[in-house]
Parts: sequence; structure tokens; C-alpha cells
Amino acid sequence: MAFTMHSHSGQFCPGHAVDQLEDIVRHAIALGFRTMALTEHMPRYEERDLYPEEEDEPAVSLAA
Repeated sequence: MAFTMHSHSGQFCPGHAVDQLEDIVRHAIALGFRTMALTEHMPRYEERDLYPEEEDEPAVSLAA
């Protein structure tokens, strides 16, 4: 049985992920996943909270 317990969507993790939540779920279903957990991130308001790969474009990842 295929499953994943670590996924992010671009809706809630901009800069860290790109796809829309519904598209991710539909794709997982198409792949035969029966179990899936979305582990979205809390909003981040300060640059010190960004991942190294997000530091080049902080405005994309920081909550407004």
C-alpha cells in the first residue's frame, strides 16, 4: 500500500512547494495512495525562520 506522511502544498508553503493542494491529492490518488498526510508549515514572519533555499527570495516565503 503506497502512502506518504510528508507533503507540502504551494498554497500553505510558498517558496518551499509549488503545487496546489487539490492537485497534490488528486495526483496521490492517481498513483494509488490510500494514506496521505500533509505537513504544512506554520506561517513565517521573519527571515531568520526561512530555509536556506528560501533565503534568495524571502518575500515569496514570508507571510504577508
